[in-house]
Amino acid sequence: MKKYFFFSVLISIIIACGNGCTGSREVKEEKKIEDRDRALDHFINGNLLDQKGDYAKAILEYQDALMYAKDPAIYNSIAKDYSILGKHDLAISMAREAVKLNPTNLNYHRTLAEIYLNALYFDSATVVYEQIIRLDPSDREAWSTLAHIQQLRNPASAQKTYEEILDRFGPDGDTYFQLAQIYAASNKIPEAINALKGLLSLDPENREIKKALGDMYLRSNEPDSALAIYNELLDIDFENIEVRGAVARAYLMKRDYENAAKQFESVMKKDSATADEQIRFGQVFVSFIETDSAVVPFVINMFERIRDKHPEDWRPYWMLGAINNIIREDSIAAINFSRVIELAKWNPDGWVGVASFYYDHGKFEDAINLMHEAEKFISDNYRIQFILGISYQRIRRPIEAATALEKALQLNPKSLDAVSALGLVYNELQRYEESDSMYERALQMDPKNDLVLNNYSYSLAERGILLDRALAMSKEALSQQPENQSYLDTYGWIHYKMGDYKEAEKWIRKAIDLGSTSAVVHDHLGDVYFKLSDKEKAIEYWKKASEYDPSNETYKEKINRGGL
Repeated sequence: MKKYFFFSVLISIIIACGNGCTGSREVKEEKKIEDRDRALDHFINGNLLDQKGDYAKAILEYQDALMYAKDPAIYNSIAKDYSILGKHDLAISMAREAVKLNPTNLNYHRTLAEIYLNALYFDSATVVYEQIIRLDPSDREAWSTLAHIQQLRNPASAQKTYEEILDRFGPDGDTYFQLAQIYAASNKIPEAINALKGLLSLDPENREIKKALGDMYLRSNEPDSALAIYNELLDIDFENIEVRGAVARAYLMKRDYENAAKQFESVMKKDSATADEQIRFGQVFVSFIETDSAVVPFVINMFERIRDKHPEDWRPYWMLGAINNIIREDSIAAINFSRVIELAKWNPDGWVGVASFYYDHGKFEDAINLMHEAEKFISDNYRIQFILGISYQRIRRPIEAATALEKALQLNPKSLDAVSALGLVYNELQRYEESDSMYERALQMDPKNDLVLNNYSYSLAERGILLDRALAMSKEALSQQPENQSYLDTYGWIHYKMGDYKEAEKWIRKAIDLGSTSAVVHDHLGDVYFKLSDKEKAIEYWKKASEYDPSNETYKEKINRGGL
């Protein structure tokens, strides 16, 4: 009897527990359904608000939905709205959560990638697009977007991606175009040609692609291949001046001056050709002057004809002046630049051209007067102030030189020439702290600039300070120009200041043997010989220095004293 009673109680407990547990599960299921329905209601409301463009209120609905269901779709929707509102960090946080909850969903990855792009976080966007491609290698849009991002940051990686796109998906215009740009920028000309050929195969009648291919053949030094394409273009558009210019360039590369000149004749005969077009065409020939002097007569003839056809246009005169400068016909250049001044007083090119002629020929006073005249018509021009400064410096008026160069530097703070010249002028004014500051600034701009290295090291040597550094700078300058007489003198003079007179004699002697007529260099060698106890030679070189600069009383005093 006891046994039966035990089993009946146990069964009662099991039945009671079973009924209670079942009831609990039903309550939980009902709660889940209720939460799901509420989340869905808020989610639908959020979608409706999105359609109306009310993204802020939509986010509030989505946030309410999250209270009932942590669904990745809700996070994804919030991420999109935050991105639209420009709240990129919040958008990224939501998008990451969506990806975390469902890492295989491509749409969530795409949302995250697009948000990174909108926020200009290109490196992070790259990582996500690479993940998308791993999940779905057939996603062509992801491949293309990845390549475009890489093109901004790492062209070499972009090149590989574009090449992979061609291998996977076949010929594509944009891919060929982007590859052609990357190849050309990295000077991979044969590859660029092949890419342009691929692009042309997709669009055989496209004139711009044909022109680009012809231009690339020129870069590859294949003028005949370029001419074949250009002639096709001329068959379609005989009067196209840009193509005519390209044809002329191809013939110039072949040194076929006659056919190159015929292209110019074609332009000159065209009644509708403007002065702009004719000058631009002539500039094609100008670019060959420095590498091929045989083209000079053709170029001069061209611009003389343009000048005669447009006598009131200053530009042909300026081009002729520039050409005269290149071939060292300075006096003719000055005449042409003077005509530029007459026709266009507002244009600094003419003024600067004539002033440069004066400066190069040692007519520093004339350069100064002309630049002051130019200031009446042109205010605040860097080149005018720079020429004023260096001209004043050459006639030993350092205060006026400093004023002009300071203004030049204000107008062009990145001018290494102005910084270097100002360092020299401050040194002459014994404003050594400012001089050193200018030289240090110049070396930050160009650590290997030989002129700055030489001038700075000479300044330090004259003051007898930082001689080890001065020697190192001078040595670097001399390594770049081993036969520069001034640099040789500087190097020797630093050795003199260091007490190494034999080494000083070697280098300063070399400057004179190379033909130096500098009074300072001869004076330096005189000082060296005096230190070497060769008084006779010392006086000999001091006398030479005095001959080169008769106004210098210091040299005469050394001669009279017979010593330093």
